[in-house]
Amino acid sequence: MTKAVQNATPPRAVTMADVAARAGVSVATVSRVISQSRPVAKSLREAVLGAASDLGYQVNLVGRALRKGRTATVGLLVPDLDNPFFSSVAQHLSTAFEGSATDVLIFSTCGDVDVERRGVESFLGRQVDAVVMIPCHEVESAASVQRAAQATLTIQLDRQVVDADVHFVGCDNDAGMSLITRHIEEHVDTEVQPVLYVGAQAGSSSGHERFKHFHEDFPDRPSYLGEFDFGWGQEAVDLLLEDGYTKATIVAAADIIALGIIARLHARGHRVPDDFRVIGFDGVGVARFAHPTLTTVRQPVEEIGRTVLDLISAEHTQPSQALRIVPDFVPGHSSPD
Repeated sequence: MTKAVQNATPPRAVTMADVAARAGVSVATVSRVISQSRPVAKSLREAVLGAASDLGYQVNLVGRALRKGRTATVGLLVPDLDNPFFSSVAQHLSTAFEGSATDVLIFSTCGDVDVERRGVESFLGRQVDAVVMIPCHEVESAASVQRAAQATLTIQLDRQVVDADVHFVGCDNDAGMSLITRHIEEHVDTEVQPVLYVGAQAGSSSGHERFKHFHEDFPDRPSYLGEFDFGWGQEAVDLLLEDGYTKATIVAAADIIALGIIARLHARGHRVPDDFRVIGFDGVGVARFAHPTLTTVRQPVEEIGRTVLDLISAEHTQPSQALRIVPDFVPGHSSPD
């Protein structure tokens, strides 16, 4: 004989009323604590959060989104999470949003405009409140930026499609390159250690701006252009050594390139900074583990994150604006004063 098995009745979901009863407060107080919509006395807040934890209360995010017309999510598209600068941007942006009850969703585009396009559609399908994107390409990413901007608040970060009518928040690259030029003029004998530039091919607006500024300050100096990665820094060293350089001051367009340069110089038996000075740009955390420590320009990623938060939190739509934040010069032993 087959015995019928009855499905157990699923447990009833814990409600705000249950939390209010356990905490000894009103449902309105629970709502204010959970939504962080208004200040609540510390003792009441702790009582509500304790009761919610004890009962296993789970906020209904879908219901909240339907009621408020907002999902409390922001989509961040980055070209490459293996690059420590982009990882740092993602970390600091997430940190900036910690107290705002908004979650940051991260999508790596792998530097591919087709993947970038899919990432935009994925975020729009999730009805994020804003799209923050570091475009893959200053021209080819235009369609993705425009698509995002048609649907929701869109902010370009670090790099930009120049003619796009959306907000831009990033580092003042001209100011950063001027800091490098000043350091070279004040502390480097360029007759002994002539200046070279190792950067990336056109496609990134930030890379383009740094390259342009370098050649305005050092118009007759050679450049080696490849990719924004560690391997290109290593390859560039092989090329400049083949060109006969035994001493030089190398300005790298990014710390990740500079770290590759230092590693290959050591491997090829050259001394930093005695033979080759190396100067980076970005100020990524891993640069402090370089030997010698990297001289670089530090992008103000904390302030950039707060600025993005302010733009998204603004109650009224603002005209698009480009906000460029001045970086700092960070002395290191790879190009000492």
